[in-house]
Amino acid sequence: MAGVTYPSGAIQKALLEQVYAEAKINPGEVSYVEAHGTGTKAGDPEELNAITDVFCSCRPAGSPALLIGSVKSNMGHPEPASGLAGVTKVVLAMQHGVIPPNLHFNTPNPDIPALLDGRLKVLRNKTCSLCFHSLAKTDMNV
Repeated sequence: MAGVTYPSGAIQKALLEQVYAEAKINPGEVSYVEAHGTGTKAGDPEELNAITDVFCSCRPAGSPALLIGSVKSNMGHPEPASGLAGVTKVVLAMQHGVIPPNLHFNTPNPDIPALLDGRLKVLRNKTCSLCFHSLAKTDMNV
């Protein structure tokens, strides 16, 4: 499927690779990604499969799963402010040393293999002891 409103995992992957290369940050060292995470059948697989390709392919053997979350589970979709809400969540998590858990996640989408095989893990409990350089935000709409 393709179209102007259909998300492109390939473009998301290319952008993430470019941004992390320019910032000289190894994506394999990131421990948490704040995803756009709209909960849609089309968007989530495109986004999370791109995240998996970029962040999980270079993780050292034996690394824990890449933690993922989305502020939308905590407050709903803030529409044009969604990127800002996600960045605010990450900044507050860094300030307080705790990432708020995702709410209402029960069953992994079968179109996101990394949720099924353990490479990705939806954060469902508060997580403490954050490292400043280990957080990422994948979508910004400003």
